[in-house]
Amino acid sequence: MDRHLHKIVDLEEDLIAFSLDRVAAVTAFPDHFALVRTIEAEAAHIPPAILRAWIDAGPQTGHLRLAPYLRRIAGQGLLEIGDVDRAAAHLTLLTITDINQQTFYGAVPLPEEKVRAIITGGVRAFLRIYATASPPGSL
Repeated sequence: MDRHLHKIVDLEEDLIAFSLDRVAAVTAFPDHFALVRTIEAEAAHIPPAILRAWIDAGPQTGHLRLAPYLRRIAGQGLLEIGDVDRAAAHLTLLTITDINQQTFYGAVPLPEEKVRAIITGGVRAFLRIYATASPPGSL
């Protein structure tokens, strides 16, 4: 996150690069995502308290760590966000969640151009929702 979202040069391109790196992590850690697939398949047989603990320790932490970056970007006048946690969840849903669903968390490869198209479309949708009408200094 820090590499792409610490200093914003081009918000759309920075969010795309961040999201592409985030997706790359799925293939970089195949054992972890094999466990994710197993947990999702067996969720009905896992006690709810254990599932909640797993969600709180893993899937929830990604967009919770993203929220402060979005808050800072909003503070620069580039985004208009009321609830940064929800905005972080939206960016996640529009980008990496879509990829994970199509690839079953990296089990089925997607061509790089398809991944880039999904990420780009997701980031653009996110910006249509949250980008300010006119960036600072654009007048």
